[in-house]
Amino acid sequence: MVNRLVFEEGKVLKAIVDAVEALIGEASVKISPEEGMSLSALDTSKTAMIQLILPKSYFVDFEVDNEGFYGVNFTELARILKRVKAKDRVELAFEESRLVLKAIGDYKRTFSMPLLAGESFELRELKVQFKAGARLDSKVLPDVVKDLKLISNEVKVSIDPDKVEFMAESDKGESTVELSKEDIMVIDIWADEPSSSYYSLAYLEKMVKPAKIAEEASIELSSQSPMKLTYPLGGVEGARIVYYLAHISVA
Repeated sequence: MVNRLVFEEGKVLKAIVDAVEALIGEASVKISPEEGMSLSALDTSKTAMIQLILPKSYFVDFEVDNEGFYGVNFTELARILKRVKAKDRVELAFEESRLVLKAIGDYKRTFSMPLLAGESFELRELKVQFKAGARLDSKVLPDVVKDLKLISNEVKVSIDPDKVEFMAESDKGESTVELSKEDIMVIDIWADEPSSSYYSLAYLEKMVKPAKIAEEASIELSSQSPMKLTYPLGGVEGARIVYYLAHISVA
């Protein structure tokens, strides 16, 4: 039995696969006739986790009869997707031992790659009580990372009721990006209490890739706790990419 799902545009699938492959080379995906497509995986260092949730309503076509877990080499899939055009409609067919990708645009192309052994998983939220958060225009995050990387490999993220602040410092100097409630790139800020933690900029750089296809991003954190970074996708309820990033302990 073949489980088949179709993305409207190749650029969307490319961005989703890039978002996964930035953290993990191989992972299992769950295909369910009721729930759609999902993924949950830790990176090898257990510093970061990614979750992908795509309800069946996210796809332009969704033909799934049986639930299954399929192991996917995302590094290889990302390589194949480089040959797919942004406006191509892309079909993924999960067969018993192969993943068949069809790109349909001015003409049709078919690629096939072996599937790996699938491992079952459950989607679980990290048990962290977040004390502060912000919703931002996602386009601002890649620029924030570029500004801070000039100075350091670590970033201090602080949120209070009025602003979000990203600060990097080292022997090279200091860089600060401040986003207040009045700024056009800020949708909302909230804080039950002012909170701040340090995080790896190298990981955060990987986690801004969904900004290509998501209009907004939500940051949640507490002091000395992991960060949760969420990208809603396509205006479809429940469709999202979620990252969790461990904090760095600073003496």
